[in-house]
Amino acid sequence: MGKSCSKPDHSYESPLTPVRCIALVVCILAASCGIEDYPYLEPVPIGSITIELNSRSTVLLPKESPGRGFIHFTVFYRIYVSTVPESGSIGTGVMSTLNSTMLSDYNTLLPYTDTTNTTTTTAVGTLFKNRRFYELELDGIDIDRNVLNSSSIGKTLIFNFPQIPGEIPTLTVGTANPYQLQRTSGDGTFTPEPTDRYFQNSTELNSSKNAVTTINADVAGSNEANESVTRYTYVMLYIVATGIDSNFAPVYSSPAFVGVLRLPDPEVQP
Repeated sequence: MGKSCSKPDHSYESPLTPVRCIALVVCILAASCGIEDYPYLEPVPIGSITIELNSRSTVLLPKESPGRGFIHFTVFYRIYVSTVPESGSIGTGVMSTLNSTMLSDYNTLLPYTDTTNTTTTTAVGTLFKNRRFYELELDGIDIDRNVLNSSSIGKTLIFNFPQIPGEIPTLTVGTANPYQLQRTSGDGTFTPEPTDRYFQNSTELNSSKNAVTTINADVAGSNEANESVTRYTYVMLYIVATGIDSNFAPVYSSPAFVGVLRLPDPEVQP
């Protein structure tokens, strides 16, 4: 009796069906085309920031790294000239009284401070640039490489603007000695006055004539045309976690509002 020949079973599914091919292509594209290029960086929690009147802000940095690709924290600032001497806390209720541009900047940035937003892109840097915010500097030391780098994680930052003539505002990180704050020159794109670049209410700084892109590009001038009127200056501060993506482009967390602080007057001349 001869052996019966059964037909081969072709009922199994090929490992590369059209559906599986599509899934494989998606995985390859995800790995090669940058779907993971924008790592999410945790923002500094708004609840960890305490603002004391118009002269001091304390920021408790997170105890863990903000995320993959993190390099350092960045503080953005902009200065505003006013004819109003505000001695108390500076919230939205008084911003327009001090300087209408201050309130406009705050309202523009407000949606981006939403800590529930899990999207991290390069747009935050462009946003600050378009509003003429610049990165804070320190006198004599690189703030990015040596101060607000990964070694600052878990430490407390104190921005101190003592309302005493002649005092220079400072940043204290943990238990280290205070660093004197300095404005930037925008990598040489403008020439700030006065040349020491300290955060003091000098006549060169509060002059609306100097609040132009070639001199004090980081200053929003007052609407008061009379230069003889007594003037005051205020700074608005934001902090972000800064990193790089797989293409080495900068990325940022959502910004956290550090506060509006008043600049002290220069030392009274005898």
